[in-house]
Amino acid sequence: MEKRPPWCMWLALGALVLGSLLLSFSRINEVHPPEEKEAPSAPGPSSGRSQIYTASREMEEELQNLLEKMAGVGRVAVRVSLKSGPLKEYATNTRSNSHQVKERDQGGGARVTKDNNQEAQLVMARSGQFQGGEAPGVTRETPGEVLGVVIVAEGAHDPRVRARLIQAVETLWGLAPHQIQVLPMEREGKR
Repeated sequence: MEKRPPWCMWLALGALVLGSLLLSFSRINEVHPPEEKEAPSAPGPSSGRSQIYTASREMEEELQNLLEKMAGVGRVAVRVSLKSGPLKEYATNTRSNSHQVKERDQGGGARVTKDNNQEAQLVMARSGQFQGGEAPGVTRETPGEVLGVVIVAEGAHDPRVRARLIQAVETLWGLAPHQIQVLPMEREGKR
């Protein structure tokens, strides 16, 4: 049996490491086309924050437009704080199977085995609004849960206007008076 000197092993190992380094560096210099950003498709856990933000902004705009139409209110700025975002319940086709087995042994003992299986499949509805032509069917949609509202209005210096603003928000979203803060807007020229 011929024994090779240890330097041959080190030379082979060095060549292997050098070859893998060269391959790695050649891949770094390859040009990759920039990835296109896709619009978020289905809501997922990571989009929960942005859904709450979007829902609160939409609610703010709607409330601001409504309150500005009230007599004596003037310009209005609104902020809505949500505890949770809007929730959607999707339609599903559900299939349930139930199976029960009764066994008796020779000693007089009995055993009952129950097996329940349930499968659910998301129902897709055809729609021309989506690129794929299909979207999950929504059975129920609940708006976000409002924690509180802050309204800054020009007319809030008048206690009657302030009371009407609070009452409007109470009626609209079923909030308690302590969840609604109405403040007078700073008059221009006064600083």
